[in-house]
Amino acid sequence: TALRDKPHTIEIPEGKSPAIVGKTKSEKASTTGTSCGERYCLKKGDKSELIREINIRLAGFGGNVPTDEFTDRTEKMIKQFQRDYMKVPETGKVCGNVLRAIDDFSIKFDIGTTFWNQLKCSCKTKGQETTSKLRKIKEKNKCNGFGDHTGKGTYKDTPHVEANHNYEYPGIHRSLLFGIKALKFYFSKQTTYTIDLISSGYRCRFKNYNTTNHQGKAIDIQFSKDSDPIRYEKKGNLPKLRDIRDEFYIKYLGAQKNWPDDDKFSIEPIDLLYDKKGNVRYDHTFSWIHIDVREFKAIYFEDKYFCKDFNGLNGKI
Repeated sequence: TALRDKPHTIEIPEGKSPAIVGKTKSEKASTTGTSCGERYCLKKGDKSELIREINIRLAGFGGNVPTDEFTDRTEKMIKQFQRDYMKVPETGKVCGNVLRAIDDFSIKFDIGTTFWNQLKCSCKTKGQETTSKLRKIKEKNKCNGFGDHTGKGTYKDTPHVEANHNYEYPGIHRSLLFGIKALKFYFSKQTTYTIDLISSGYRCRFKNYNTTNHQGKAIDIQFSKDSDPIRYEKKGNLPKLRDIRDEFYIKYLGAQKNWPDDDKFSIEPIDLLYDKKGNVRYDHTFSWIHIDVREFKAIYFEDKYFCKDFNGLNGKI
């Protein structure tokens, strides 16, 4: 069946606000795929839950936040998706063919079982009484693979910003996971580099790190170049990682180096450094790339934006 003949299946994942599919004339035209001469296409200035879902699913095409508004960023994102994935003229508007292409992209470059297992927290003390560095009290480890959903509104330090937030979010941020889908798509267009594995996904407080980024907001990935794994403490890794960062994460996902601006994907600095005692420093990455959504505004950290599995990420596909 030709792609244009298929109905799109974008739905909001269960437990989240339902998409207003077909409620307005523009959305009815978009969802049925009828030709409207662009009269009823979704376009800049429109606002709906369907648009929020599009902003999530195409976040890896230039970067975006899960707003329900069709913004300038949405238009640029749609144009990049039309150019790179659909191979059609860039209108920056959404009709049924774009929605069906989003379905196609989401299915073809989905997060598989292996990656989901790698995303889960690997803490070793589940079910035991133990003490974490972050909270410094003895308590039972109730991590279910994605933390225990506690710590909201408490902070490990000042200032009280997201980087210091103790909250163990209920899963991984959906915009981040769809960003990884886009990364998979762009990697599929070349053969030099491959995505090997997620070296760190969710890390609850009982993993005993001093940072909270990985409590639902960050993913670390390891790669190979020409089938040679990029691993261990090697200076030779750095040019390869910087190339991947610049040519994929920044060029296509719209990510930024470090954390200067709001509402962007952020990349941890890449370098191999040592402290005064000769111990390797882990505040820079030397065999992996770290991407996070830490600098998204607070309104984009509602629980509904996080998921723990295929259904939570994709809804009904």
